[in-house]
Amino acid sequence: MKKIYTLLALSLTLQAQTFQEVIDYSIQNNYQLQILEEESLIVSEQKEIETLWDDPILKAGINDLQSDKPFSRNVEAMQNQFVALSQTIPLSNKLEVASQIEEEKLKLIEEKKEALKVNIAFGIRKAFIAAANSKRTLTILDDYIGFLNTPMDLLINLSAVERNSVDKYIKTQLLQKSYELQRQNALQRRSIAIEQIELIGNLKLDTFSDEVTSQNLHEQSIEMLLVQIAEQSPELGMAIVLKDVASKGVELARQKEQADITVTGGYYQRFDRNDYVSFSVAYPLYTHGKQEKQKVQAMKRVNIQNLTYNKTKVQLEQGLKISLHELQALHQELGILEESRKKILKLIANAKSELSIGGSLVRYYELFSKKTENALAMNKKRFAILEIENQIRQLLGER
Repeated sequence: MKKIYTLLALSLTLQAQTFQEVIDYSIQNNYQLQILEEESLIVSEQKEIETLWDDPILKAGINDLQSDKPFSRNVEAMQNQFVALSQTIPLSNKLEVASQIEEEKLKLIEEKKEALKVNIAFGIRKAFIAAANSKRTLTILDDYIGFLNTPMDLLINLSAVERNSVDKYIKTQLLQKSYELQRQNALQRRSIAIEQIELIGNLKLDTFSDEVTSQNLHEQSIEMLLVQIAEQSPELGMAIVLKDVASKGVELARQKEQADITVTGGYYQRFDRNDYVSFSVAYPLYTHGKQEKQKVQAMKRVNIQNLTYNKTKVQLEQGLKISLHELQALHQELGILEESRKKILKLIANAKSELSIGGSLVRYYELFSKKTENALAMNKKRFAILEIENQIRQLLGER
């Protein structure tokens, strides 16, 4: 029972969490991050394993078995028992280099974890941005519908002709399919945002306690943002680590060109009790150029990773530049809409004041419809601005 109460209290707490708390909880409970943590433990152990020599080989047996007659040429030299121990000894630094490669793989996992955290934050921000946009859309549409329903008493002061025009106009607006569909779409997008958070963060959320605010990234220096990409982008970090792994692969192939030796020592007990101890060293006569070919393959992988790094760097930098240009264009368009909004508000004020002296109510409603359309357009631009800023923050490696 105590466990049930604890889970219930935790559930209620999660429903009231802020945006940052949702990100923190999502990161803490993400399954993929837990998988990467387990992989990190495996690679850490493998790093130690790579430094170990091959296991020694123990041999025991009987030489020159016989039945009625000995296989050997004389009876005294026949059948003996032996115990021998063989150990392969590396003559190069290949074990140390192999361990260093595992160390680089650990760094790669850390970069993957950081990239995943950035993507989690990106997804949560995206959901919060969509939810806030839906909420504002609903407010705008509900205010508009409410406005159309309230000032009906003004109709009694109008002529019959205008009264019929206004009545038709109001009914047309109330039944307008585009506004109904927009409202349904806003509700649907809010539900999708909640489901996205549940998918990303393994978290059920009923309410959005706060919103994502604009960081005015269009006002920041592009040079400074490019430096930020170079310093903290996990995508670029992964490309750098993979370059290092490939370079270590060349070094490992070079070290493996030096063949290992195998040392064997044994004790032989002869049938005639003339026992002896044997010691030998084995070294490959030739290697068929296998490791030379492996080194060439490793060098090709270095070239691939260098190209991958350059490609990733260009994609991040160009993505940033394109996003900043789009952001600046959206702010300009938002400024134009803001000027239109001010103009519409002035016209509405004039039309409203003229109603008392015989002004047109149809004109008043038309202007209020333009105000609603302007508000929806501005809301859409703000949504696009926050979406692009979110994409830029993902490029920068922020969470």
